[in-house]
Amino acid sequence: MANDLDLMDEDFPIRRPTEAGRAALLPGTLTKASSDQELVALWLRRPNLSADTLRAGAKEAARFLMWCAAHHVGLREVRYEHLVAYSEFLDNPRPADQWIAPAKYRRDDPRWRPFCGRLQPKSQLQALIILKGLFAWAKAAGYLNADPSRLLGRLSPGLPTTIERYLPQSAIPYLLTACANLPSATACEELRKARITFSVMAYYSTATRLRELVTAQMSSFQQNEHSQWWLHIIGKGSRAGKVPVAQELIDALKTYRSAFGLPPLPAPNEALPLLLSTRGKQRAISARVAARNLQTIFKAAAKQASTEGKHHLAARMENASTHWLRHSQLTHQADAGVPLKSIQLNGRHADISTAGLYQHREESARHAETVAIPIIPRE
Repeated sequence: MANDLDLMDEDFPIRRPTEAGRAALLPGTLTKASSDQELVALWLRRPNLSADTLRAGAKEAARFLMWCAAHHVGLREVRYEHLVAYSEFLDNPRPADQWIAPAKYRRDDPRWRPFCGRLQPKSQLQALIILKGLFAWAKAAGYLNADPSRLLGRLSPGLPTTIERYLPQSAIPYLLTACANLPSATACEELRKARITFSVMAYYSTATRLRELVTAQMSSFQQNEHSQWWLHIIGKGSRAGKVPVAQELIDALKTYRSAFGLPPLPAPNEALPLLLSTRGKQRAISARVAARNLQTIFKAAAKQASTEGKHHLAARMENASTHWLRHSQLTHQADAGVPLKSIQLNGRHADISTAGLYQHREESARHAETVAIPIIPRE
């Protein structure tokens, strides 16, 4: 158990139990876990977990153990009623000042809280699904005599008809203008500006997820025998994939690399991280830094749009996250008439029906056709 803490998300460490917090091993148990914390640590050590799965599991398990501690129950004392109460708590954590922070802070910051704002319904459901997995595993391991989460029944999200968390194409120039207006008075600021500008273009044009670019290398950009550029990445479930790269992004890559003193194009086996830290070319930035950089751009772009009276656009950019750029690109592909099969491959979705969620043009056309019929007949 020496490396258990290394497996936890830095914001949600599962603390080692005190001797008083240890429980006796149940007869027939299949693990040596003698506390809830040790059990969760073992659960997170299952083989072949992706980094995202590990991180989400650690976060939701830690939140739940914090809630249990506040209610003086351990996993073995949790009943169905506790899970119902926790599901209601996820919708509105109270008291808010003890559970919700207005922004993301490091775990050692006194302002840190388990939640950063209220969870969306989809996130609440995902938290319960993860906990069901934890309870099922704990029961199979013999740590629990029974699994109360089974009484929650089947948890599945309602199927959306379209993706709504995206930015219109008119937002992209605002984002790039915000990049251009970043300070560059010092060498460090100049490097940061170059990286953020490239990041905005890369996340948008390749429809990649946050951690896919953070974990990519410079050599992830590869040119084939037809002189076409592709970005090779490792996606969800550790699945390899590739997405087409436009010449505009290659030009942005050249500018970005030149700012860091690198040749315009990466060598075939270049192992440098794609998103470089300003503290050294050999270091990659974290997903948190990448997300925070983009949030800076969203806020600046929203402020500019608001001053121009484009309040609806400003509100969308104000609420945007890195993942919105992914949705935006795939939506814009659908609007441009890119075949659903290509959108599925570009988004690396297992089911082609998911690609259909990015289609908004037909809905807009239906609206225009419908409202064109006058309520009061024209003479």
